[in-house]
This record gives sequence, structure tokens and C-alpha cells, in this order.
Amino acid sequence: MFFRITLPMISPMIFYLVITGFIGAFKAYSDAVALFGTDLNAAGMNTIVGYIYDMLYGDSGGYPSYAAAAALILFFAIVLTVTVINLMVSRSRVRIGEGEAHEQEW
Repeated sequence: MFFRITLPMISPMIFYLVITGFIGAFKAYSDAVALFGTDLNAAGMNTIVGYIYDMLYGDSGGYPSYAAAAALILFFAIVLTVTVINLMVSRSRVRIGEGEAHEQEW
């Protein structure tokens, strides 16, 4: 029953949560700053978002071209690729608006 009724009904929500959870994982920069301070390179805990921030505003600032390149890599190579892969994998499993609505006569 679960795989025939429940899972197909919640598959659009699972698809949405996987994508937003993956994108939200890149926002872990503020958590790392709270734990290790602003110098994440010394702590060995720098993330790609932290790298972009450091290239724009940090001590090694003044390299907006590196920050722009890292931002494009973050978006296109990582987020967009994972989104497309998730869409292709779940295409057969996510059913949105499938079939026609039939009115019931009482």
C-alpha cells in the first residue's frame, strides 16, 4: 500500500525537499563562522560560499573575478547539475496532475 498509494502522493514533496535541502546546505557558511570565527582558512573549514565571501570582502579581498568564477561554478556546475540529475531520476516517480479529474454523481 505504501509504495502504490502513499509514496506517489508525496513524491512531489520529496522532490522539492531534496532540491531545497541541497541548496540550503551551501548556506552552512554562517554556522562555520559561528563555530570557528571569521578566519575559516586557518581552521581548515572554508566552504565554497566562504571562499566567495573571502574573495570579495575578506583579508584576501580585491579579487572579484575569482569570486564571480566561484559563484558560477557553484551555481552551474554543482546546484544546476544536481537539480537536473534529481529531475531525471525522479521523472518517472513524481506525478503532478496526472490524469483527468472526474466529477462524482450522487
